[in-house]
Amino acid sequence: MRLIGFSFIVAASLVVSAAAAADADNGKRLAEARCISCHIVSPAQRRDVADAPPFDVIGRKFATSPEALAFALLDPHPRMNVPLTRRGAQDIAAYINTLVK
Repeated sequence: MRLIGFSFIVAASLVVSAAAAADADNGKRLAEARCISCHIVSPAQRRDVADAPPFDVIGRKFATSPEALAFALLDPHPRMNVPLTRRGAQDIAAYINTLVK
């Protein structure tokens, strides 16, 4: 039982350290290249697709867990035809987290 608890702590610390190391600037570049056709990825952008939530709304939904957002980006919705690497998903999640007010 202790081994399971220890394994969980180690895994959680790796996720936290990976999220802390995410690059929000790279996430913004990735979002502008891959997500902008449907989502509002920056505060100055106009709305293109009515049913795609803006990044600040997505950020508020995942504000308490950017790691969960990065994980959700790895399992994209059907309209998202751009696969992301784990690092790319973490970077985009870090960028989205900067938009939360």
